[in-house]
Amino acid sequence: MMMMPLQGSIAAEAFNCSEPPNFNNFDVNSCCRTPEINLNDVPQRCQQYIKQLKSANENYPAYAHICYPECIYRETGALVNGQLNMVQVKRFLMTHVHRKDRDILPEIERSFEKCLANIKGHMKKANIEAYNVLPHGCSPFASMIYSCVNAETFLHCPAKMWKSDRNCLIAKQFAEQCNPLPHVPLPMN
Repeated sequence: MMMMPLQGSIAAEAFNCSEPPNFNNFDVNSCCRTPEINLNDVPQRCQQYIKQLKSANENYPAYAHICYPECIYRETGALVNGQLNMVQVKRFLMTHVHRKDRDILPEIERSFEKCLANIKGHMKKANIEAYNVLPHGCSPFASMIYSCVNAETFLHCPAKMWKSDRNCLIAKQFAEQCNPLPHVPLPMN
């Protein structure tokens, strides 16, 4: 593994992207503190929605990991007729993110805009107007936006919300090198 200089005390590593760093039981999600967001009863409503989706195995709802973000965005008014409404995204964030966490709002908004532009650009190049709805589920569009926004916000987390320890810095370096925009695999149709 080659080492390159980096600002700060840890040298940047040139990673083999097919072999992520071994963090043992370290929770990478602890690196950028998640803002407190008041979703009211939206998570419970979406849980009920996910449970009613048909699946080959009733213990595992169909496409729950894909349909849950779509439900959250739809229930908060951010997703209308399969399209992300950035005005509503910004309005929702401004009114539902706790005051102490507002420093991260510009970064989350920038992440939404960057991810939306990137995914829409991919769709245009592939001549895709909208992603197909999966059997017994939903379109992957919202989950792709969700995953991309999380990754992009992680990479640009405000210093006030970032935990500067070795594992977090290595995780960020790995993501920067090995997980380019849109940070998720994109379906071809």
